[in-house]
Amino acid sequence: MNSEEPEMNREQRHHHHKRHRKGWTVTKIILVILGVLILAGGAFAAKVYMDVNQTAKTVYKPKGKTQNKRKVSEKVELNKKTPFSILLLGTDTGELGRTGKGRTDTMMLATVNPTTKETNILSIARDSRVPIVGYGQTAKINAAYAYGGIPMAVNTVQAFLNVPVDYYVLLNMKGLEQLVDAVGGVDVKNDMDFTYLGHHFEKGMLSLDGPTALKFSRMRYDDPRGDFGRQLRQQAIVKAVLKKAVSLNMVTNYNKFLQVLENNMQTNITLKDILKIQQNYGDAMHFKTLQLKGTGQMIDGQSFQVMNPSEVLQMSTRLRQQLDLK
Repeated sequence: MNSEEPEMNREQRHHHHKRHRKGWTVTKIILVILGVLILAGGAFAAKVYMDVNQTAKTVYKPKGKTQNKRKVSEKVELNKKTPFSILLLGTDTGELGRTGKGRTDTMMLATVNPTTKETNILSIARDSRVPIVGYGQTAKINAAYAYGGIPMAVNTVQAFLNVPVDYYVLLNMKGLEQLVDAVGGVDVKNDMDFTYLGHHFEKGMLSLDGPTALKFSRMRYDDPRGDFGRQLRQQAIVKAVLKKAVSLNMVTNYNKFLQVLENNMQTNITLKDILKIQQNYGDAMHFKTLQLKGTGQMIDGQSFQVMNPSEVLQMSTRLRQQLDLK
């Protein structure tokens, strides 16, 4: 690319010709778990519970045939406060549940431990070069879902990090603006001044609605940190939406919020699970955001993030410790 190409033309070119690089939908992911959780906590009217229950049934879908990475003695028992993990996936398509359609350009693994009172959120670079389990080839990790749906995505992440994936949440880009607007917008701290697709984002605290939140978290080509800078902005949106979702303001807006989830999400977390998490894991909401950085390399004409095995092992060890696994 010509380094002197005007900024807007460059951004618009990436926006129109590389649409598979949309990378935001993770903001909706943890919201599904915790926002709905708060609403269903038993503090509101029976009608609210019934509405939440209907949403939970609508979005429920098992993760399919995946490899069991836990021993019998390590089985997740939410009543006993077993630490657990959730794979958070954001697709670049408006169609959910269709194998071969779209890639998970946003991938995060959250590990929740009520004893340490922490939830670690690891951003996985979309271009990470890994063996795709069940596909027989090495490719970008975000292609696993496109090749084999949820089972292949789960198995690939499990093999890459050597940790079990207990739950997953999958969302598409379709409801992004609706979700942010459903919680009344979000406030985030921006650490760099930039312009993206005609909107200028000043350094400092920003109040964002749905459309501007989408732009804020998509930009990466003018960020010297590249995709890792974008991951930080995604994580900032996650925290901001969570904060709004658990506020009392959601009581009057819950129907709109639930409708967005029904139209854009699928998960293997049941309402029964959600209620147990709300009861037993409320102290684990201290978030730590993590990143696993690789080295950019061109291989067979494609741009990859090639991971250092020792750094992957260190991250794997940290996550396994968070899950109380040997």
